[in-house]
Amino acid sequence: MPRRKHKRTQNTILAEIWTGIFVSLYLLFPGFSGFQNISGWKTRLFYLLAGLLIVFGAILFFRDLRRNAFQGLTIAQAAALAFLGFTVLSAVFSSTERGNPWYSSVTREGAVTLCLYVLMFLILSRWGNPAEMLYRVLFWTMIPFCFLCLLQLFGANPLQLYPAGLNYYDGYGVRYKGAYLGTIGNVDLVSAFLALVSPMLLLHAVKNRKRRFLPELVLALVCLIVLFWIRVLCGPVGLIIGSAVCLAILCPDKYRARILLLLGGAGIACILVLWLFDLPIGMLHELHEILHGRFEDSFGTGRFYIWRQMLARIPKQLWFGVGPDMVRYSGLTPFYRYDSFGNIIDSANLTDAHCYPLQILYCQGLPALLSWLSLVGVTLVHWIRARRDAAISILGAGLVCFLCAMLFCISSVIIMPFCWLTMALIEARYARLRAAKEQT
Repeated sequence: MPRRKHKRTQNTILAEIWTGIFVSLYLLFPGFSGFQNISGWKTRLFYLLAGLLIVFGAILFFRDLRRNAFQGLTIAQAAALAFLGFTVLSAVFSSTERGNPWYSSVTREGAVTLCLYVLMFLILSRWGNPAEMLYRVLFWTMIPFCFLCLLQLFGANPLQLYPAGLNYYDGYGVRYKGAYLGTIGNVDLVSAFLALVSPMLLLHAVKNRKRRFLPELVLALVCLIVLFWIRVLCGPVGLIIGSAVCLAILCPDKYRARILLLLGGAGIACILVLWLFDLPIGMLHELHEILHGRFEDSFGTGRFYIWRQMLARIPKQLWFGVGPDMVRYSGLTPFYRYDSFGNIIDSANLTDAHCYPLQILYCQGLPALLSWLSLVGVTLVHWIRARRDAAISILGAGLVCFLCAMLFCISSVIIMPFCWLTMALIEARYARLRAAKEQT
């Protein structure tokens, strides 16, 4: 992100250092037990790094109080605090008889983890700064990450991350359950993460054509190659939808009407093609059936089955949900796969909504969802208002694509901290821009 002319305080520099360490170390850390326990090791590291940040934030908070220099909460920070409060209430009033809503070993997004997300957001939205140094950290961190992914996609097993003698293509239930890639693990999470990072790298390359354009462009293209190679739809779908939104928002004002007309025409054309033709491709066939009013539980790789069950139960637990990360223990019927003779060949317990807003609504209740939507809405409004600022435009583009991807993806402590970090940096930069404008 381009260099800033505003004054960088010691506190801001320390926050930048923590952010740089977090981005590089947390992303590249593979754990010590292979993919089966990668989320466990990532969670330990996240708790350690978040704990250090909280100590740093607490020192600065009480120092400001002593100096009568504490600034009031912004709307985004108030929404984040409300989300924290309703999450705690959801854990307190959790209706599940088993499991622990404060810390779960499923996706490890119990109330404690979610509260750490919020505290990280509050601290970094106050003292964080999307400096050029952070982009450089992201750039150099994504190089080994993408290199590792490519080695795995070509059949290698660097770092012995797969079971002995196996590779990436032995997953998907061939010789072991699941599919894993990079230092993130679950390919759904990899897909959503690349939907967050790819637009940032590509947009930064475009905005900095005079400096390091070719390396940045190559890395962005490699990220896109990996994103589409792994054939997980949440990332590409999020990237396509998000890119359309970004194009409409970030384009020059004089071209906006034409671009909106072009995007609208392309959207209508796609809908007409899907309605008229039953294309023999999984998702496209399903969209054709949906447009004709025919729904099946198997659509969306079983997501319709999950969503239907959850939506039917939400009215009974509307205000506090079943408790953070308590989907597994909420009595949902497992998802079954059948052979041509009707025999069950596979079953899977439901542990996530595969749609982040629905996950919040089902687990933490309507007030928590409204708080989270308020936070996201305010952040996106700030992105739109300050879209001519390079740092905010880059961060916002990644955030929009990631949020679109999370409409179809599982949530996990492995990737969600990057979402909250992105929102925090947008809020921090916007507050500085607003303060500078008020001083002039």
